[in-house]
Amino acid sequence: MLANLLDRLQWDRSLAYALITRGWQAISGPITIIFLINSLELAEQGIYYTIVGIVGIQAYFELGLLNVLVSQSGHASAAIKQAEVKAIESDTPLDLDPDWLQATARMRDLIRSSFRWFGSAAFIYTLVALLFGWFTLADSETTWRWPLVATVPVAAIAIAFAPALSILEGAGYRDLIYRYRLIQMILGSLAVWLALTSGLKLWALMFASLIQSVISIYVVLVTKRDFFKKMYEIKQVSSRFVWMREVVPVQWRVALISASFHFATQFFTIIICKFHSDKEAAPLGMTLSVTTAIQMLSLAWVQTKYPMVAAHHGSGNRELAGTVWRRTAIISTCLLLLGFSALTLFVSTLPILGRGLEERFITPFQVALLGIGGLANHIAAVQGFYVLAMKAKPLLIASLIGSIPTGLAVWIGGYLYGTDGVLIGYAAGMGLFLAPAHSWAYYQFRKNPQIA
Repeated sequence: MLANLLDRLQWDRSLAYALITRGWQAISGPITIIFLINSLELAEQGIYYTIVGIVGIQAYFELGLLNVLVSQSGHASAAIKQAEVKAIESDTPLDLDPDWLQATARMRDLIRSSFRWFGSAAFIYTLVALLFGWFTLADSETTWRWPLVATVPVAAIAIAFAPALSILEGAGYRDLIYRYRLIQMILGSLAVWLALTSGLKLWALMFASLIQSVISIYVVLVTKRDFFKKMYEIKQVSSRFVWMREVVPVQWRVALISASFHFATQFFTIIICKFHSDKEAAPLGMTLSVTTAIQMLSLAWVQTKYPMVAAHHGSGNRELAGTVWRRTAIISTCLLLLGFSALTLFVSTLPILGRGLEERFITPFQVALLGIGGLANHIAAVQGFYVLAMKAKPLLIASLIGSIPTGLAVWIGGYLYGTDGVLIGYAAGMGLFLAPAHSWAYYQFRKNPQIA
């Protein structure tokens, strides 16, 4: 019975690591909130979450390409494995088998091209994030300059090494990647707690970014050094891989979707901080730290199964891919609904405690608005991952139909009406535009995948 239950839940080691990671987020999140309440004034808390948002503009430089790389690597890895089986059956040495050499060279060229892209993106990100942060926080009286200047370049290092981790994930090293992400999460939390306890305040963000960058470097240059070395040893072999032909047609669509979604959903605290006050941004930022953890927990099922589904499609096993994905979508959506319901109930009970903690969070009604928008966002994300797993072009028009009106509603609403305006705009845009448009486009895609 237990084995059957675990099978229905799509349980495997990578999912276990992902769930432990999200579980750690659920446990460490409230602890971090306690440290923030005890270590930062309300205005400083607002600046803290504003800097988190500024660092988060790395999405405009990753541009959704990491998920594309997982899919590309999954298909390339499937080709390598098929060539290996064929070579073994024909008793041909791998270094003499043309199919294996070409498949491996393709992976090599994918790695090279992605490193060049992300190396440039990391440099530009550093300049843009610093300028954007200076503009956003210019009117704040809280000391923020040096923490920002230190945090952004450290975060850029993680961007530079991010493609290697995505390629490893797609190539079948999901257990390894999710294990190290768990380590990143635990050590990052401990670093933040230690920094806040030591009175370093906003500098805690720099230490969290440092942990992420150091572990990324270790995985690429130490743990899986042999993997990358093996790929680079394939020389004098042309893979016929052309980034502009095979990645860019998908990449620019994912980039537009990623940029528009980020504009619509990731600037909440920045809007409130810039157009209203640091203190008003504080409860929104703290609540978003919890809702983000809920959304990431529910997406753990999706993200851990995505490379597997891409590999199934790469090997032509489409029926199994579809079965795995349907179960994954149901489980993850139920978790999201459960998480937002629990958070709404928790926030509703805060005034009863009489400790003034309700001032650090938004109201239950506002949490419910976040839940409506989060559910619509989740539905589109699940559908989008499956399209990418098939190496198809993303549902660009449907995504823009949802994200552009949402972004306008969020920014205009936030400017005019503060937190209420941001959240009503988010819930309305996602619920009325994104979910219906994206679901219809996804339905049409499943009937005829060539239309994407």
